[in-house]
Amino acid sequence: MTRPLRIGFVGTELAPLRPSAGGLERLVTGWATALSRQFATTCISRFDDASPGTRYNTTAPLAQLVEGCDVVVVNNRPAWANEIDLPVVLVLHNTVEAWALPGWDATRHQLTTPTVMGPNVVVAAVSSYLARHVQEQLGLAALPVVLPPFIDPAFADGPRWQPNENSLLFPNRLLTKKGVLETIAAIKRVSDPRATVVFLENFAPWSQPTGEHLTLLEHINACARCRLEPRIEASATLANRMLGAQAVLAPSIHPEGLGLVPLEALALGIPTIISSMGGLGELARYGATVVEPIDDAGFAAAIEESTQKPPAIDVDGVRRDFGLRRSAEILAASLQEAILR
Repeated sequence: MTRPLRIGFVGTELAPLRPSAGGLERLVTGWATALSRQFATTCISRFDDASPGTRYNTTAPLAQLVEGCDVVVVNNRPAWANEIDLPVVLVLHNTVEAWALPGWDATRHQLTTPTVMGPNVVVAAVSSYLARHVQEQLGLAALPVVLPPFIDPAFADGPRWQPNENSLLFPNRLLTKKGVLETIAAIKRVSDPRATVVFLENFAPWSQPTGEHLTLLEHINACARCRLEPRIEASATLANRMLGAQAVLAPSIHPEGLGLVPLEALALGIPTIISSMGGLGELARYGATVVEPIDDAGFAAAIEESTQKPPAIDVDGVRRDFGLRRSAEILAASLQEAILR
């Protein structure tokens, strides 16, 4: 009897490999769990997260941490993929500035030193937009595999939208790039005085608010039509909170790899307002409303339209295209490709 393939899943150094830590961490642990039915899987982190069954070491070389694995899944860290001689699937979730490459110049917003991926690395990206971006930034001969993220069962299998209040929900992290200030400007222009926006105090992966968070909190507290609620970690609780809102707002002003928050809202059938930045625009096909966030009048008009005449959402399409089974099957095929190289 042959032994099962041993797969190591490597998280980043930013947050513990727990589903509650953030979207990337939830995907990594979810893939590991799904593939554990067929393969031997382990999660490996360069962060002391004290999770049962997770190896961690902040000083040992990554090649040492993955000893005993047959193939490794590295997330968002191209340089780490090149530290490993084993077959590797590199999954990229965000654009280049999030990859922690030594050649990244934040001032000029460009790579000053090319990064060449080894022949043992199969590259995947979470959206078609991101695949094109990755090909350009890493100089790949072919487009990466498109590996769609999966929707948490709390959203994929949950009930469908039945609003019971006048508020709109902004469940994304409180960051300038997520469109917090643009949302505040838009809600001030909505004609219905009862319309309000609820922001969640979501600072992940930080445990305490940074200076940026504190500034945004001041702006939210200064707006009579905005209010704050505590961050919701449990997926089922967040899904229930979303279901009561009139709409979900995710108007990022910087490119997203895809955008899990609006994807989860669409899986519940909730009117969802997004920007077209990066992979977010790919969600328009499922019924998401696309706005230009800096056009606060247009943004406000979209809010009014979505609440007065909610758009049809292709819930079945979202749940089909972003199901765990499909996502895990594509990842498994990429792992087999890496092994055969």
